[in-house]
Amino acid sequence: MQLAYGDSQLEFPLPIGVEWQTLDRSPADDWPAASLSAAVEDLISQLSARQLQNRSRLLLIIPDHTRRCRVHDILGALLPALEQRFQPQIDILIANGSHVLQPESTIRALVGADLYDAYPVQQHDSRNAAALDYWGMTSNGTPIYLNEKVKRADFILTIGGVLFHYFAGFGGGPKMLLPGVAGYETVRINHRRTVDEITASMHSGCREGHLDGNPVFLDLVEVVPLLPNTLSLQVVLNRRQEFIFCEAGPLLEVHRRACACVRAVYSIPIKRKADVVAASAGGFPGDVNLIQAHKSLHHAFQAVRDGGSIVLLAQCREGVGSSTCMPYFDAGDSAAMGKRLLEEYQINGQTALAIRMKAEKAFVYLVSALDPVLVARTGMIPVDSLEQAWEKIAPGLNRNAFGYLMPKASTYLPVVIE
Repeated sequence: MQLAYGDSQLEFPLPIGVEWQTLDRSPADDWPAASLSAAVEDLISQLSARQLQNRSRLLLIIPDHTRRCRVHDILGALLPALEQRFQPQIDILIANGSHVLQPESTIRALVGADLYDAYPVQQHDSRNAAALDYWGMTSNGTPIYLNEKVKRADFILTIGGVLFHYFAGFGGGPKMLLPGVAGYETVRINHRRTVDEITASMHSGCREGHLDGNPVFLDLVEVVPLLPNTLSLQVVLNRRQEFIFCEAGPLLEVHRRACACVRAVYSIPIKRKADVVAASAGGFPGDVNLIQAHKSLHHAFQAVRDGGSIVLLAQCREGVGSSTCMPYFDAGDSAAMGKRLLEEYQINGQTALAIRMKAEKAFVYLVSALDPVLVARTGMIPVDSLEQAWEKIAPGLNRNAFGYLMPKASTYLPVVIE
């Protein structure tokens, strides 16, 4: 079995003495293909019905490099159609959320050199207060600051893929706006809702596949009605990177339909939890940093029993991916971390808490390029290779051990079926 690690593949000879099952496809894996050209044509028709005027200022909001959705192919089909019908003044804004800005080479690769040279492309910088406009407060008291380009546009198109998200329920959809093009303080206060005020633990409503009753989602979705001149083109890719959902329309309506597709295609029913799970984040960009790699750990954790072992393969070439995550581990156990988060929450603090909670319930062995001392601070166990991880795990397994292999842990969610 080969498992992705960064841009390469590592061999993982299946250890004997364990009954292995591979979790890399769902019962709905053969979901029929969807047409990008049909979605583009539909979007053009909807813009015409909205009476978009020629030469209008059109803002296209697209995801950053950590959320691949074949955006270059989408833009390659959409931009000529927009030019032919409306001759708009187009700006492309990359929805970085609170992520750090990327070098020009990364952006050129994301949108394609041809489009990068032909259109103005800008990265959203949540920390640049001078480039943010204030839009009011959500009903829960989150101040809404959005990139200034949003207010300047006559019409907005969001483009993006949809997958499970470990605390917001699903990615894409309204998340293209918040946190996508929101100010840092807006994102910080929204994401603080991941921590339950009473238990000082991860809020029970903040979990993958859950929108109704999710305090983070219910807060961020209030941005959508503020931007009535917005439509969205959203996609879901299968494991072969083919479009299996590709629809355009009102942002929330399309997102709900995309979420139903994700739930069907990327949920894998399992009958029991395993003694050991060997998981890969799927290589780059799923393992670009620890923050992104945790999403794979989260999925692997759903498939392991209490006291079991997880081996996670995640290169983390860009390090942790956050300057605010690691200090929370110094608070101690997850209970102490939760209390500190309630007192002084910073973005990605909830990821630190989520990692610690998992490391307290299972042995998590991490194969990465991270400093072993840093890995040990998180409660995970640093190892140099899959073989070294197995040397540590094997002595503790019984004769009838059961394990799962998850070569695409970043996308597939194991769901225990009673």
